[in-house]
Amino acid sequence: MENYTINSVEHLKESTMEICNPWPPTCGSPEKFENTTIIGTKRTIGSTIEYVCPDGYMLIGSKSRTCQPNGFWSGEPAMCKFVDCGPLPELENGAITLVNKRTTHGALADYACKENYTLLGDARRRCGDGGIWSGHQPQCLFDWCPEPPQINGGVVTTTGKRAGSTATYSCQNGFILFGDNVLTCDVGGEWSGKAPQCRFVDCGAPAQIEFGSVTLINGTTTVKSLAAYTCLEDYWLVGEAKQECTKEGKWSHDTPSCELITCEEPEVPAGSYVVGYDLNVHSGIEYHCEAGYLLQGETRHTCGRDGEWSGEVPTCEYVDCGKVLPVLNGAAEYVNGTTHLGSEITYSCTRNYRLNGVSRRYCLDNGQWSDATPKCEEIRCPEPIYAEHGILSVTGNDRMYGRTLIRTGTPENSNTGATSYKIGALAKYRCERGYKVVGEPLSTCEDNGKWSGEVPRCVYVDCGKPEHIQHGRYTLTSNATYYGAAALYECDGNFELDGFARRLCLENGTWSSDTPVCKEIRCKDPEKEGVLSTQVSTHSVGGVAHYSCPRGFYMEGNETRICLQNGSWSGSTPACFSVDCKHPEPIENGRVIVVNGSTTYGGTAEYHCLPQYERVGPFLRKCLDTGSWSGEEPKCEFMPNEVAEAQGVGTSVGIGAGVIIFILIILGLVYLRLRKATPVKNTENVQAAERKEDQNAAVMSYATLNDGTTNTMYENVPEDGLYDSPYSLSGSTYGYGTNMRRHYGRSGHYEAEPVSNRNGITINGVSVR
Repeated sequence: MENYTINSVEHLKESTMEICNPWPPTCGSPEKFENTTIIGTKRTIGSTIEYVCPDGYMLIGSKSRTCQPNGFWSGEPAMCKFVDCGPLPELENGAITLVNKRTTHGALADYACKENYTLLGDARRRCGDGGIWSGHQPQCLFDWCPEPPQINGGVVTTTGKRAGSTATYSCQNGFILFGDNVLTCDVGGEWSGKAPQCRFVDCGAPAQIEFGSVTLINGTTTVKSLAAYTCLEDYWLVGEAKQECTKEGKWSHDTPSCELITCEEPEVPAGSYVVGYDLNVHSGIEYHCEAGYLLQGETRHTCGRDGEWSGEVPTCEYVDCGKVLPVLNGAAEYVNGTTHLGSEITYSCTRNYRLNGVSRRYCLDNGQWSDATPKCEEIRCPEPIYAEHGILSVTGNDRMYGRTLIRTGTPENSNTGATSYKIGALAKYRCERGYKVVGEPLSTCEDNGKWSGEVPRCVYVDCGKPEHIQHGRYTLTSNATYYGAAALYECDGNFELDGFARRLCLENGTWSSDTPVCKEIRCKDPEKEGVLSTQVSTHSVGGVAHYSCPRGFYMEGNETRICLQNGSWSGSTPACFSVDCKHPEPIENGRVIVVNGSTTYGGTAEYHCLPQYERVGPFLRKCLDTGSWSGEEPKCEFMPNEVAEAQGVGTSVGIGAGVIIFILIILGLVYLRLRKATPVKNTENVQAAERKEDQNAAVMSYATLNDGTTNTMYENVPEDGLYDSPYSLSGSTYGYGTNMRRHYGRSGHYEAEPVSNRNGITINGVSVR
């Protein structure tokens, strides 16, 4: 009732306000649907209410509403709709718990897995507005992983073997890890990903460097190993001193080098210059001032190991000493033509004067010349010392101190002579006969006022008597054997001296040369030329050489020569000349042929008669060693008519046969064959002729018929039937045709016609058998 009263009063107030005011101060009760609950009791302007649904219902619409100034609630009232998501599917290896023991809207379902299983997915699901459970159905997966895989060259450490545990891989020294170094134990009992690999990496020994060394800090050359480079003293390292072996198998930096420490070019102040070999460490340089300058500061500087020059740079100041006074009988020469610091003056004296004092003076750093001015004094030599048994002569002195001194070195002759001698005077030492000079015999007055060399000595020398020689003798010219004596040698008759004929006694006490020898005089073998032969009785003096010539030769000159005392043969060498019979006289009605054209000893001459003439006498004659031809000279006598007629018949037959042969052989073949007749040695002709002579056979010589003289006796003789056959008129065995025709060549010499008898022997185209 009370509520109702209040509500009535409130309603009254509201109504009153509505009447009094244009806008109401509150909103009325909000609308609501079934199963909907309103939270909030205020109805004043600006108040908010909320709609709430019971469990299992879903709110449809705006959840809250506000009281507006116009007295109305904003929006529309919400409504509650019953929603059921239905039962959830079973969870394998797990369990589902409904928190509110329901499956309607807003219900919660918790998922849990059995032991050793892990939930994968949403652990709680809620029944949503659309009657659908939120999220997705989770899974219970096995969560115990086996031992992680092992890798070569590496180790693995694990935090466990359950899901979420990790396996961390690391490589041993010298190995590099390729891949993920951490694997995770995933639900399902498997490690995530793939096990990494440890690969061995070795950079190899680092490169050696000249003038330095490399040290392996950890004693290895594998990956992450360190190498340190150092240089020898006086060298500095150019490049990285430390190197690391990278996973690429290379050292981290380029190989450094050791370079010799050098300094920069030194500073050169004005008026100075620097002398040095190089700019290397420990090398020194010296500062010098130019001519006329004085150095102020340290002269020598050294290149240190820090690449800097030691000390401070010096300076140079100019110094001048000026000119000096001239010197009497001398001269002062400025070497460089200057008078500044370091300049030099050289003093010299005129000829025969000696300098008394320093010969050189120098400009000092105090501006003064060093030492005192020298003087020039004349140079003289004292009296030379004499030698016992010697003879001393001095030449070349001036008249100012006396004439030339000649004296013998004996106590009696001790005249001092001149007191001094000028430069160039010559003292000559000689010894008495039989003495030799030991030492230098000549001494000269030198420009130092002393005689050159040492005083020589005179020593007696005796060689003794020389050796006797066989077949000879010697003579002492001075009848003495001391130094300088001579011995003359000579030999007996028919002997000559081998060696020196004159020997001298030398200063070493021996006779010069070797002792000569007297050798018997002998002549060499006598000369001979050509066929000359000799026979010598003896080669001693008086021996006779007999010369002789072989048969067929005669000698011109002496047949004997005698061996003379000068070792040569008397006269001159004779000569052998061949015996020449001369060309035999020509014969009437015939011709003389000299075989081979030789008329010397052994040569032969053939005699031939004209046709119709017969030879009376020998066919051959030989040249004898007496120079005449053998036998009597033959003659050619006219033959009887009967023989001539018979010969005429044969000639006619021969002409006929020749014409037939000429036609058959086709002209020029006979001529060509005759031109190619083969010559033979002339001795064959001679032997054949002699053999035919014995057999009384008709044969002729086919040597040239030209005897070298102009003979025209055959020029007008006709060809037919004119040639005689002095031995035989029958047969063609000896090279004639049946008509006895002769054949003439172009030269005018007649030749025999060749025969075709192959069983015979042919000489010069003529068959002889």
